[in-house]
Order: sequence, then structure tokens, then C-alpha cells
Amino acid sequence: MSKKGRKGLPGALEADRGQSSVAAKRAVAVEVGELAAREDARQGLRELDTMTEAMSGLTRAQRDRARIFPRESNAALGHPLKERQLASLDAIRVPVSGRQMKARSRTKHATLQSLPKAQLHALDRITSSPQSWKQINDQLSENTSDIDSMTEGDRAFVKRVDRAIQAYESNNDRGHVLYANVEMPAYINRSSLVPFAQSQFQPGDEVAFDRYTGASHQLHETSQLPDPAGRVACFELKTRRGIYLGKSEGADDTGHLLPRGMLWRVTGTTKVAYTDRTGRRGERVVIQMEDITPGEER
Repeated sequence: MSKKGRKGLPGALEADRGQSSVAAKRAVAVEVGELAAREDARQGLRELDTMTEAMSGLTRAQRDRARIFPRESNAALGHPLKERQLASLDAIRVPVSGRQMKARSRTKHATLQSLPKAQLHALDRITSSPQSWKQINDQLSENTSDIDSMTEGDRAFVKRVDRAIQAYESNNDRGHVLYANVEMPAYINRSSLVPFAQSQFQPGDEVAFDRYTGASHQLHETSQLPDPAGRVACFELKTRRGIYLGKSEGADDTGHLLPRGMLWRVTGTTKVAYTDRTGRRGERVVIQMEDITPGEER
């Protein structure tokens, strides 16, 4: 985000700083100086990873163990059409096809069957235990995803989750457009959400996700989250990262776990229309972002 405060906010907004759940991130206002310091900390950690990658005499596995942020490990695109693009802001968001769900599900099952038990257990725990999600993600948020600040046990757990995600990425030849809810501060409501989001998320802004992120491949799926005050917007994310955890065709379950330590660039913010599988229509405030996470293997 911009280091300068913006209209409607006493300070600066950090999109991934508040205590989150798998269903939604929580954006909070922070001091402008604090936001700048956290951005500098992330940059310093990325420079350490660059130095690690440049070290001679290390194997790929040794470099990965020494890195702070997880390395992208995606397979090459299977076909140019598999690189999914963000929809235009005026387009209606529709459910993903059964064909896409089946393809992602096949890759998921092949990956899960190949994982060591420790990685499989870590992946299950981070996604199914609210307590583990909170404990791990709160630490990642506090330390800008610097795992060297964690206990040995938590650091080992995070590395197992990272490797499980990377295992899927190495089998994945597709791009993703994902949806992740974000709850705005408590003084925002239905009448102020659109102007607030457009003020705080402007084209060209960079947004950091220190935590793991729970997402979906369908906008209508994220809209099941209760939002009586009308302060929940949705990130629409273009990326190749993460692991598909949803079902095959015929179910509204397209869950996806994104890795920690990601960086995004905003491309637009507006209210968009969507339909679900029954044809029911709705509207959501969407913040479009593209993955710009630095990485030597990109």
C-alpha cells in the first residue's frame, strides 16, 4: 500500500494485518511509519533470499531450507490458454466449469498421494484447525513472514506446509483466478464500502500477504460468508501459486490455499455482478490484483 495516509483513514491500511480466518482476511489501520517499516523489513528478507540463491555449492534442497520465503515451483504452462486472465470489471463472474474442477482435482489427488505423512498432516492441520490457523498466521503477520523469528517447532511446521504447496505447484500447469474475502475496519459499512475500497486500493498499489490465504475459484462461493454490516470486499487474484483443495465437478467447493509471503499489484476496484450454479445473481465489491511476488524461478 501507499506509505501515505488516504482519505477516510487515520493512517494507512494494511490488508493482511488483522487476525484472520480461512474464510476472510481482516484489514486494519496502522500508523504510516509502521507500514513503511514493515515494507522495508519484507524487502530486507527478500534480499537475504536473493543472497541465498546466489550462494555456490548448495543443492536446491539446501537453498530451499535456508530461504525465508517459499520459492515458486510451478511447472511450465501446459498451453497458453491455461494462463487464466482477470475478467473485465464489467463482466459477470460465473462458476468455474466442471472440466476445470476435475483437472485441478486430479492434480490435487496425485500430489496428496505423494506427500510424506508429516507434510500431509501439516497441510490438514493448517486448513482444518482454526487454532493452528490463528497461531501460525498471527506469528507470520507479526514478523512479516520471517520464520526465523519462530520457535523451532513452528518453523518446521511452516516449512512442511510450504513444501506441500510447492509439491502441488510442481505438478500444476494452469493459472488461477482466485477470490479471497477481506473485512474492512469496523467503521465501514454497506454505504461506504465502495468509495473506501476505491480510495485504499488504487491501481498500481502493492499489497503484501504475510499470512497463508484461504481462497476459492468462484466469487459466489466466497459470498456465503455472513456480512450483516456490508463491510466485506473480495480480492480477485491472478496467480499461478498455491494448492487446490476443492472437490471435483458437481460441488460448490473450490477451496485453494495460497502460500505466505506474497506480493500483489492492484489493477482495479469496483462492484461486480456474479451468478451461482442455480442462476441466482448477486453483487460484490471486488479488488483486482495480479501476483508480482519476486522469485528467482519465475
